[in-house]
Amino acid sequence: MRILLHLTVVSLLLVVAAPSHAQNPELTALYQADQAARAKPAEIDWDVLLPEDRKRRDRVIELMRAGAVRTAADHYHAAMVFQHGERLDDIRLAHAMSTIAMSLAPEEKAYRWLTAASWDRIMSTQLQPQWYGTQFQSDDEGVFLYPVAEGAVSDEDRRAMQVPTLAEAHTQLQDIARMQGQAVDPDPPTIDELRKTRPGAQQE
Repeated sequence: MRILLHLTVVSLLLVVAAPSHAQNPELTALYQADQAARAKPAEIDWDVLLPEDRKRRDRVIELMRAGAVRTAADHYHAAMVFQHGERLDDIRLAHAMSTIAMSLAPEEKAYRWLTAASWDRIMSTQLQPQWYGTQFQSDDEGVFLYPVAEGAVSDEDRRAMQVPTLAEAHTQLQDIARMQGQAVDPDPPTIDELRKTRPGAQQE
């Protein structure tokens, strides 16, 4: 579960606290439970957390079908629950919902960050280079920044989406590795190397 663990750490390091706009109280509670379950990344029991995550996603779907997801905050809360999903379709829904939240409240930093992070996770889940540099992973050698597509976006684009520059992201490797009691991978894998070692990646 190392990859999932580091995605959790990144969300804790980078996500700006969600604003308190009008919101559905149950969606807020689901979001808060999702975050509380990840408050201590090194102590996560994935055998417990993954079934809990699935239950939260199922309930969000029920609320969506009931028309309960209305405000920007609602969409953000739903998006964060699905950002922690296991399937590509979960992450796609997270991206769609965070994009709606950002459209409804473009001034909110958290919504912008999650839109970028969910897009990066869509790409990494399919073993494509990420754009913004929000996704960190690990292997037997330590923690590394998942490969970034050169020129896909600029550091100015990253700042606009409330994402650290690539230089800042590399600096954060030290913090993430320290939190997990790991080293920084001195020779991080390329995208081609990852594709060779992870043939079961989710595709279209």
